[in-house]
Amino acid sequence: MIQIRLATPQDALDIATINIACWKTAYRGLIEDDFLDKLSVTEKRIEHFQSDILTDDIYLVAENKGIIVGYLSGGKVSQRHLPYPYEIYKLYVHPDFQHQGVGTALINAFKEKINKSAFCVYTLEGNTRAICFYQKNGGIRHPEFDCDQKIYGLVVHELCLAFKGKK
Repeated sequence: MIQIRLATPQDALDIATINIACWKTAYRGLIEDDFLDKLSVTEKRIEHFQSDILTDDIYLVAENKGIIVGYLSGGKVSQRHLPYPYEIYKLYVHPDFQHQGVGTALINAFKEKINKSAFCVYTLEGNTRAICFYQKNGGIRHPEFDCDQKIYGLVVHELCLAFKGKK
């Protein structure tokens, strides 16, 4: 059974490990293999996640039998021009635990934290699995808000998906 809880700085190693595993699988074919093959869990990356856990508005982890298998960070929208009050900044589920409801559980917990308000999420262009996942969970593509982002030193094109809030 999946349990969702607030992340703590002590979770940063597990979060960094999931992040790297997801990048190496989800972005294969979208980002150069050489770049992906060189990604690793470093002290700097762990410190980055510790900082995010302390500063992001909402940082959740999903546990399966006490083991962290996914995480979500989010909060107030990062780009002021967007018509959504909230945004999911990161959502990753370890490849071994995908298609088991972990991502949906994280999104549902996030919705509760933001009182079911409208929100958006960005995903890498070409990441059809993520796009389908978000659409299955209610996300609607909004191409007018697509943008380029710099992540890990790479400039990538990201697609915006939005979720309606409660009425």
